[in-house]
Amino acid sequence: MSTPRPLAGRLVPLRTKDEVRASLETQSVYIVEVPAKFANAVKDVVQAAIPDFKTSEISHLRRVVQFKYLPVHLQKQFYPPSRLPRGDDDDPATPALSSSPSPPLASLDEGECDAERLDLVRFFLLCPTKHIPHADLFALLRQCAPFDAKNAPAPRVFYVTVPSLAPISADQATAWSDKYWPISYKNTNPYGPHPSLVQRNAAEIEGEAGTWLALARTAGKQIADECLGEALGVVVVDRTKGTPQVIAVAGDCRWRSPSGAAEAPTGTGNVMAHAVQRAIAMVAKKRLRTSGTDPALLDRSLFCDSPLTDVEKEYYERDNIASSGYLCVDLDIYLTHEPCLMCSMAILHSRFRRCIFSTRMPHTGGMTSDGDDVNPLSGGLKHGLFWRPSELNWKFLAWEFIEDDADKQAGALAEKMIHV
Repeated sequence: MSTPRPLAGRLVPLRTKDEVRASLETQSVYIVEVPAKFANAVKDVVQAAIPDFKTSEISHLRRVVQFKYLPVHLQKQFYPPSRLPRGDDDDPATPALSSSPSPPLASLDEGECDAERLDLVRFFLLCPTKHIPHADLFALLRQCAPFDAKNAPAPRVFYVTVPSLAPISADQATAWSDKYWPISYKNTNPYGPHPSLVQRNAAEIEGEAGTWLALARTAGKQIADECLGEALGVVVVDRTKGTPQVIAVAGDCRWRSPSGAAEAPTGTGNVMAHAVQRAIAMVAKKRLRTSGTDPALLDRSLFCDSPLTDVEKEYYERDNIASSGYLCVDLDIYLTHEPCLMCSMAILHSRFRRCIFSTRMPHTGGMTSDGDDVNPLSGGLKHGLFWRPSELNWKFLAWEFIEDDADKQAGALAEKMIHV
């Protein structure tokens, strides 16, 4: 058969459930304005007073920040600084903080404020507000230098909203530093695959993803033309031998009865004949055939696990898979649509290496954890099943393939026909 024209587009890595949580969760913290030389002393007093507070909770946040490094909205909130003593070595000839009339706030943007005066103070992140009531913290600070000095002004304590969890990328750290509070990024991702792992794998497959997805679309169309299922298709690829090898191609057969006849497209149809289930069954049968065992031993009419269309037969008949190995280990799966919850678990339990799909399924999808950039509510069931290592015994990388506008328009009519 002729090779379909590859889809044009780009790969976008899916965010894990914990990554989504990290991007959404915030908490309130206390910020106190202190002279630079007193910051460590204040930190020690506060830490001793609330032993349940572990600094690891806020290790992704800068603890002591100069005024010039604060986000603009906090500069406006904190300006002007208090008049505080600076310590025993104060130079009487040096103006005390705020001893002269403060310039208008607009002068901050114009660079006309007294930079030396602002450099004398630091804004210290004490702890999350959940650890100590404001009144208790205020009383505690009153016992610390320089707030315990005679005629010293009361400490200025601010409530500031910050991200509860660490950023997952340098770009996110930069955005959070502008929006919330200066962030410390440690070039890692505690909530999902490391960025370098994702980039390395994406570079390996991005040049061919459009080819396999176009083939999957062809598989779905051939089945739909026979009225046996929806226009959903799957391609399984082996890249472990250098040259990519297509192991199985399958379309959706939910509207095919166990006897082989087309059924009325009502209800959910035969859920055991989804394209993913059929493709995995074909992989298993090919392994049996390679080992010398008759694959007909696995024939089950309910599962529709034999090739039906020309494209399915073409790739099923190729002997290009080893007889041994745990079902789909090291194999990649390409799908025209985000797999449903059942098929997502089948992909996970079959030990696929990577999963790439081109269309989200807002009501049934099991891979995504969030909405897309256009529609935040388009994130399926938000289970993020591709990366839940603390709860599931397998994980794999997953991407959404975002098609260019021309390809989106070409497939728009077929998309309208998908029921689930």
